[in-house]
Amino acid sequence: MGMVNLLIALTLGLTSLISEAGGVRFSLVKTAETRPLDAFSLARSQESQGAVADHVAVLIEHHAATLLFDTSLGRQIDSQFANEMPWYNKPLLKGVEVAPVRDQLERHGVRVDRILLSHVHWHSASGLADFPEVPVWAPYEEIEFSQTGGAPAVLSGQFRHGVKWRPYDFLPRPFMGFEQSHDLFGDGSLVLVPLKGHTPGSVGLFVTLEDGRRFFFPGDIGGLPESAEESPKQRLIRSRMLDHDRAAARSTLARLQQLLSQESALTLVPAHDAIAHEKLGYYPNWTR
Repeated sequence: MGMVNLLIALTLGLTSLISEAGGVRFSLVKTAETRPLDAFSLARSQESQGAVADHVAVLIEHHAATLLFDTSLGRQIDSQFANEMPWYNKPLLKGVEVAPVRDQLERHGVRVDRILLSHVHWHSASGLADFPEVPVWAPYEEIEFSQTGGAPAVLSGQFRHGVKWRPYDFLPRPFMGFEQSHDLFGDGSLVLVPLKGHTPGSVGLFVTLEDGRRFFFPGDIGGLPESAEESPKQRLIRSRMLDHDRAAARSTLARLQQLLSQESALTLVPAHDAIAHEKLGYYPNWTR
């Protein structure tokens, strides 16, 4: 019996080592694409006005868990828009075909163990209702914002199913120029950092692959260029929907720009950047 137990232990240990050696991989799960309304065209140049905006979730496989970073648009996005979105924003999804993440994953038999949210705006958290059994990780400030924020940024219907929140804190452990971080598995492969400003508890995720390549998913922060020629309408939309704290968002964006200037090998993957997404490809294609 002792020899049998030893063989079992050795087999389990070998399996664990093989699994760990497989490293981390991720895939962009595209749910839809939209063309921003005039009020959302906050780019620096005329050339980028009206560019296609991707709506994606990031599927991540780590040997310890299968995760989603954001859920993107879900099965109930039409009813969420119809019931809560102000009239001026409803045309954003008119005629848009949505492919919910859960539908795509179920076709391949993929089960998600946990969800991480970059922030709780509708385009990042719409699909939460499709995963009612899955724990959702977010900072305390962002969980509170999900309960106090309102349309057009936050749609309360996204959370009515009873989210299994898993709040977490950041530790004073510097990572990639950020004073605080949260290492999900203690191995440096998936590290969250605070990106305050866009929402009270916005976060970004660093993903480091086995070969050392590093990707940063900043949610919407990486897609918040400042325009010197914003119209009053654009300023209103930005202040009411895009940024919870504009000063903090500008500070966070400046830090991100400094990081990119110092880390030329770092790949930035903003939440809605179709050009960056197309370079990586979409699910079921993997980056590993």
